[in-house]
Amino acid sequence: MPDFVYQCSFVVTFLVVAVAALRTTAKVKSETDFAVAGRNLGPAGVSWIIIGTLVGGVATVGTVQTAYSFGIAAAIFTFGSGLSCLLLGCFFARALRQEGVVTVSEYLGRCFGQRFRRYSSSITSFGMFIHVVGQFLAAFAILQAVFRLGDVTCVFLVAGMIGIFVLTGGIAGAGLIGKIKCFLLYIIMVVSAAVAWYRGGGFTEILSRLPADAHLLSFQAYGASTAALEMVSMLVGVLSTQIYLQAIFSARDVRAARNGAFLSAAVIPPLGALGIVVGLYLRAYHPDLGSSSAQALPFFLSLAFPPVVAALFNAGILLTILGTGAGLVLGVTTNIYNDFLAESSLARRFVQPVQLLRICALVVLTGASLLVFSGLDSTILKWSYVSMGLRGSAVFAGLVVIVFFRRSCESRALLALLYLLPPLFLFLNW
Repeated sequence: MPDFVYQCSFVVTFLVVAVAALRTTAKVKSETDFAVAGRNLGPAGVSWIIIGTLVGGVATVGTVQTAYSFGIAAAIFTFGSGLSCLLLGCFFARALRQEGVVTVSEYLGRCFGQRFRRYSSSITSFGMFIHVVGQFLAAFAILQAVFRLGDVTCVFLVAGMIGIFVLTGGIAGAGLIGKIKCFLLYIIMVVSAAVAWYRGGGFTEILSRLPADAHLLSFQAYGASTAALEMVSMLVGVLSTQIYLQAIFSARDVRAARNGAFLSAAVIPPLGALGIVVGLYLRAYHPDLGSSSAQALPFFLSLAFPPVVAALFNAGILLTILGTGAGLVLGVTTNIYNDFLAESSLARRFVQPVQLLRICALVVLTGASLLVFSGLDSTILKWSYVSMGLRGSAVFAGLVVIVFFRRSCESRALLALLYLLPPLFLFLNW
């Protein structure tokens, strides 16, 4: 496919979204507007934020890749995401929204003390920061493939694009990107699955062509225990991550918070099912991808669609990666500001609160860029696998105690256990 087609399609797609994001800047007048959209979001707004950050490259490229290699095990991420959102709406949304907090660490601090608040905030921020770097690397690879640029240029471009989404509209900007992402992803995946189904002669025909010894319709090849552990990690991680809970804090009331979580639970899982159709079609009719399975979805797009359409779809996938990175940066920024800087009169004396938030976001982006430059890619990728569990170890147990067993908050033994969980998790996964 001609390079200029990819490049022009990407540039046009990004500029349209960037202009839309910049329009949200005028709505941001205070730190509350930046962090929780003035606590005025309806169910759809809450859902856009969750989807915009939770659904990224893993739900698209990763799902198709896993479906190609392991079949229905590819549903773990999107099904787990949907189940997590369902549990969030059923059991946690009311308690979280009623407290009127900005960070989940602040919520924990009201029960376990300010020292634990800062401790959990540090751990969860570190976990999200790792994920930010992972999004850098994913976008980095796509930009190099499309534009054939050098390392330094690509990193600056990724930082700039994520920065536009975060520094302008804050949580409102993240919600807008989530809305655009959701429509783009559904268009891409619905059309792709329909084309795969048609080209494959129907789902029955596709299944009949799959190798029987690959066990693609069960968890045998993937490992049932591995699947169970990953599902638990998803449930714990989603219910412990600042940016997903920040969407709940931004709702105008408890009802909007709950319905936003329920809407996310309904919207996310079908994306996984559509990705599985594409992955199984490729395994049935193009089994020679082998070690290049990570390129399964881009390969399918270039195979099934005209150059302009394929390039537009690839640009849309890159946008999902950038949107996820933007949401994670916003989560880290909110933690740093509210849990460490908001009460500092020295910091607030020199800059306005909303500007201090933007400075924090810029520092996070700069740190992620420097870590990519450091050449620690393999270490970063290794840590990315435990990022979700690390966040969960610092938040989830305490969150469950507050919501269901609040009288136990004063137990010193319980508090000691909560402090020990993150280092214990790291030790077990080292």
